[in-house]
Amino acid sequence: MRFVLLAILALGIALGLGGWSAFSALQRFEGTQTLVVGAWHADRTAGSPSADPYSKARQARSGDLTLGLGEGVAFQARVDTAGRELRRECSYRLEGIYPPARVATLAAYDFDGRLVPVADGQPDRLVSTNWMRRDDNSALVSVSAQAQPGNWLALSGDGGFILALTFYDTPVSTDSGAAPIPMPYIVRTGCLADG
Repeated sequence: MRFVLLAILALGIALGLGGWSAFSALQRFEGTQTLVVGAWHADRTAGSPSADPYSKARQARSGDLTLGLGEGVAFQARVDTAGRELRRECSYRLEGIYPPARVATLAAYDFDGRLVPVADGQPDRLVSTNWMRRDDNSALVSVSAQAQPGNWLALSGDGGFILALTFYDTPVSTDSGAAPIPMPYIVRTGCLADG
């Protein structure tokens, strides 16, 4: 009887620790093909058959449709260029050059993968065909709860968020990574708590 109880205890511990480690890996492990450019992270192989098992499991669990290799690449940022968590009660400026792409989109998501809700009439996502740009493909984009002139992505509420910058039909999705990829800096310009 003692042997049976010890076997059940050992099995329970093994299953518990195994389940916890798999859950932890799905939450934290970004993948083996993660491309990191400053504060931005992207897994170019997430939608391809060659994606690592953790990326496939994460996509299956979330139910999100991913871009296939060659279709585009989706970058995400959870921190600004200084390494501070992105917060909805703060204002940010994206500045710098963007990679070449037929179309790009910018949106803010909560940690559950839903768009950050904003008031009616405020922009909850931006599409590059409507951005004001300079000749060198750079653009200033404000991300803030307060209305801003120029390119503005609205925020509301408080707490952390994720910025998603997706490029469609871009050489970045199939590039071998030999050339540096230009990505905008995320600069915190102030917070409501700062006054």
